[in-house]
Amino acid sequence: MSARVNLGLALLAVAAALAAAPAASYGAAYAPKDGSAYHGVSDTGDISDFNDFSREVDAHQALLQDFFHWRVPVTTGALYRWGATDTRGVLSLSTAPGAGEELITPRQITRGKDDRYMTRLAATIAETGQTVYIRLMAEMNGHWNAYSAYNADGSARRHGHSARWYKLAWRRFTLILRGGSRARINEQLVRMGLPRILRAKSQNDPVYEGGADGIPLPIPERMPKPRVAMMWVPQSFGSPNIAGNQPQDYWPGARYVDWVGLDIYSKFAGAFDDLVSFFNRWDKWPFVIGEYGPWDNDYGGSFTGRLFRWAESHDRVKAMLYYRGVDPDNSFNLKYYPGAEAALRNHLNKRKWVEYAPGVRQLPDPRPPETTARPQPRPAPPHP
Repeated sequence: MSARVNLGLALLAVAAALAAAPAASYGAAYAPKDGSAYHGVSDTGDISDFNDFSREVDAHQALLQDFFHWRVPVTTGALYRWGATDTRGVLSLSTAPGAGEELITPRQITRGKDDRYMTRLAATIAETGQTVYIRLMAEMNGHWNAYSAYNADGSARRHGHSARWYKLAWRRFTLILRGGSRARINEQLVRMGLPRILRAKSQNDPVYEGGADGIPLPIPERMPKPRVAMMWVPQSFGSPNIAGNQPQDYWPGARYVDWVGLDIYSKFAGAFDDLVSFFNRWDKWPFVIGEYGPWDNDYGGSFTGRLFRWAESHDRVKAMLYYRGVDPDNSFNLKYYPGAEAALRNHLNKRKWVEYAPGVRQLPDPRPPETTARPQPRPAPPHP
């Protein structure tokens, strides 16, 4: 029997198991308690910009979102800024820097090409005690993202970019990031027809001792278990809007997701009904607005006010993240939208919006990094 047939049978078995699994998370969401929610803002790489935004809206932000690409360690600035601002981190992780060249494909992640990045990321977060929400390869059904399965013209993006490879890459990432027994993780990977961690040939492969592949970092039998939660955030419909490029086509399975959510901007306010429909369909998880903003037209604040009123009337909405870009002065900046700024000040001073997540002020601040990586700009989505 060929390797391709074996993989196909393994995938069918996994699909059947996932269909039978309860719609509950196998990780931890680290969501705020009932009646509460977190608000956050995107990181510019400068703590003073975070403080300026908090002053503008007259409320401390509970979350700070960094846009990093594959192989950039969070020790190059993100962890320091999360600690210095007393926030929980949100890591929006792409496989390419902004609209730059792709560094790794979903198929390569699935096949264990760069497990070292994942194991280091997990160990680093675990060492700090931080709670980090990970938006892995978000808006995956938007063609502007390197990991999407389709091009703008509707043609399939080949060479390891199918929705199947995306789902398998997500599962591998999640299993490794959550940590625990190395043997148990490997067993789950093998059941899916995937290589063990570091492509080891056995559970006790010498590669786990460190140094065998040129990197002297061992992979222990009990891998660190960081406080991480996986946020699955597609678009409400595909771009291109075709069969095979809808949110459900990229669904990695209930046991691999801790939050679900969407992004929405005033520029595309017509998608609000789609937001509501999506929220009602994916109803077993805490909900996050991964990115929102008054971008392009909400000068009076009507869109921002509507979005907050909707969020405040639905307790399952547990987090919202304002996208201001990764620099302090651009078309996403709140200062250009006085009505939206007023709406934010009004709503963020309501009891629902918690200014500090539990424990963040007790964590020791990491040292400033010697080499700082600035957050990466995200590709701007075209009109749906």
